[in-house]
Amino acid sequence: MRRFLLFSLTAGISIQVVACSPKKQTSLQPVVIETLIRASESWNGDSFRYPRGQAEMKLEKITAEPGFKTPLHLHPQPGIIYVQKGTLYCETSDGKSLTVEAGESFASSQDTAHYCQNIGDEEMVGFSASAGSKGKKTTVPTK
Repeated sequence: MRRFLLFSLTAGISIQVVACSPKKQTSLQPVVIETLIRASESWNGDSFRYPRGQAEMKLEKITAEPGFKTPLHLHPQPGIIYVQKGTLYCETSDGKSLTVEAGESFASSQDTAHYCQNIGDEEMVGFSASAGSKGKKTTVPTK
């Protein structure tokens, strides 16, 4: 039993060391890291500010049928959106607009009222990541 435990621990450590080794391993698949977006302000020019409080990261998958339109709202924290499928259109209350196709991403507006809409003929699938504060809403309805 002790030999098995020692073997298991040694194998576990060896696998981790090999996986982190800078030398190319023929048995491991290469890893590709592609930056989809890097931004210091939103698509409409809002500067990012992080809310006070306990930090909380959030990742949401959004699926919207053709024609779906959000109510007017704003986000009190920075965020990014990646559109996996379909077409997303967003417009701010001051008339700035953005159209995003599948495979594209953008930094969402912060503290600017806007709506978004699926303007395509198929469902829109997107991923929204935000950096907010625990217990606070990431989407706030406006009038």
